[in-house]
Amino acid sequence: MTSSGSDAFSSVGNAPEILAAEARSSAAGEEVNKALAGKLPSVGLLATAGGGTEINDVDEGRRTGGTYSYALGLDIPLYQGGRADAAISAARADHRASAEAAKDRRVATAYELALALARISQQREAIAILDRQQRTLHRLAGEVKAEIKGGATSRVDVDDVNRQLAHIAVAREEVQLAVTDAEYTTRRLGISADAKLPDTAGLGLPDTEQELVALAMRENPRVKERMARVEGAEARVTQAKGEMLPTVSAGVRLTGEQGLLADVDDSHQGVAEVRFSLPIYTGGSRSATIRQRADEKLSALLERDAAVEGVVAAVRSAIDRRNKARRMLTLAEVEKRSAATMLEGLRAERKVGERSTFDEIRAIENFANAELNLTQARYQLRAADYTLAAETGQMDRLVSSMPVAEPVK
Repeated sequence: MTSSGSDAFSSVGNAPEILAAEARSSAAGEEVNKALAGKLPSVGLLATAGGGTEINDVDEGRRTGGTYSYALGLDIPLYQGGRADAAISAARADHRASAEAAKDRRVATAYELALALARISQQREAIAILDRQQRTLHRLAGEVKAEIKGGATSRVDVDDVNRQLAHIAVAREEVQLAVTDAEYTTRRLGISADAKLPDTAGLGLPDTEQELVALAMRENPRVKERMARVEGAEARVTQAKGEMLPTVSAGVRLTGEQGLLADVDDSHQGVAEVRFSLPIYTGGSRSATIRQRADEKLSALLERDAAVEGVVAAVRSAIDRRNKARRMLTLAEVEKRSAATMLEGLRAERKVGERSTFDEIRAIENFANAELNLTQARYQLRAADYTLAAETGQMDRLVSSMPVAEPVK
């Protein structure tokens, strides 16, 4: 099933890669609950019951009856060397990281779709331009054939028109192939290739480089994910160091049992205790764990720095691309107006014999190329805007209303 129009970006939420990222985020949330449970008291019950027969050799008696035993325990952690708090901090950091990873996947998918739709739109405009050029040349071919009969031109002009028509046919097929390539993304995501292009104007992106970079540092999900990973790594270092510290806990035990001779074997007791544990020698395993966690923290820091540098470079590159696309758009509009004026003048001059058919064919080609340059400039400007929206984390606002996917039937 496909979506079209403004519903396209809502339907992106059903993409398997996005659902998988959200499921990983949900699983990470359960790790927080598990870590919180480490600071809470625990209660356990162990009970057995059965029956049997006892034979006494002294009085040659036989007794048959039931037996049972039970043990009810309550354990209360009093001091854990900061391990439980560190585990909670690490789990929460991992949850934030996985949530940002899910957002990054939504942003990346929306960005991929936006570029695909922009490319499809551009190539379809190119097809329309080539079709207009083809119709214009067909009309010119008819005029040339009429002029041949009157002796005003030669067969060479007809051949030149036919050659140009053949070139347009090849170019049109190339454009169709480009449309097919771009439609791979829409087909994969179950979106109609006719879906409306997203408009980034409503995002209110700033214009200056400084503001865009600052916005990216605050909102880019890759940067925020890497920052959360650093926090998690720091918490794991603290957790590993806590393994070298003592622990203190309190416990209460209630136990009881009954044998076959209930009046003799029946017993119940209660015990309250405080337990102290201190690791003295662990064969170096805990020291190795501390060093391992420290290396993981260093790795997380370097990955964060790499993400920051990558995002800053991407934003600056997109700004440069947008500025050049704007200049290209202005120049392409001028080129199109000039080409249109030139074509109109050449047509008038050819009719009075001052210009050749060859000149008009070239003018028609120049006008078509100017229109193609204009569509390319528009695409580059859109692509730059989509890149800035993605790198500043704002592309996610286009998919903020994603529905939960329905099960596949």
